[in-house]
Amino acid sequence: MIQYKVIEIFGSQWWIGNTPTVLGIILIIIIGKRISPESKDQLAIILGIMLIAREGLIHPYKVYLGLWTVRDSLPLHLCGMSAVLSGIVLIWRHQLVYEFVYFLGIPGAFHSLLTPEFTHGTTGLLFPDYFLAHGGIILSALYLTLVLRMRPERGAWWKLAIRIQPLVLLVGFINWILDANYMYLCHKPIVSNPFLIGDWPWYILGLELAVLLHVLLLYLPFGVYYRKREKVGLSTFYRTPKEVRNFAWIIYPQDPVEIKSGGFGTI
Repeated sequence: MIQYKVIEIFGSQWWIGNTPTVLGIILIIIIGKRISPESKDQLAIILGIMLIAREGLIHPYKVYLGLWTVRDSLPLHLCGMSAVLSGIVLIWRHQLVYEFVYFLGIPGAFHSLLTPEFTHGTTGLLFPDYFLAHGGIILSALYLTLVLRMRPERGAWWKLAIRIQPLVLLVGFINWILDANYMYLCHKPIVSNPFLIGDWPWYILGLELAVLLHVLLLYLPFGVYYRKREKVGLSTFYRTPKEVRNFAWIIYPQDPVEIKSGGFGTI
């Protein structure tokens, strides 16, 4: 039987897991900003391969431990989806995937690291894997933003808030079929969170509000910059031949560069 476990905030295990996670993210970002443009791309690919490999190996490992079940182990939580996409987007850069990881991955992983909930327990390698998975999500989003200089497009926050609603409905339908609780749509998580107000279904409204507030907060610095550029009459976006916007110069105002794959540029 799967044993859920929650570790105490600021307890010894909390520090053991989070300290190397945070230091590792900071170190890789610093290294990424100091190396050449070609090396930035190469490091992104290496990180992407590592994150994809982690996601691919953890499922057989859970099977080996006898912990994998279709009701608990599919990557259908927001962090599970972000963990998959965080590696993919480092290799094949796509604006919508980047915005998903940036807007949903960062807050989801942040709260998971702040209030760790081990849905499969901490047996064997599951404890370090938890921090590697959630730290990898944040690392991917920050590396793409701070090192490769990808940016959310104008108005991305409300567009994403609308786009994820069909996903919520789809996951809810899967929960109904599997008698599962992905995205915590059927039962509240057992962690303490001020947004988890009331019982089902009312706490879901709190979760939706929390997502919206986090997305808006992450978009805020870019939204302010777009407004300032509009006031001085400067163009706020660059279109590729496929009419996809690239804002690679928002914080570092240089000409945006479109990479050969049709993704979004590194400078």
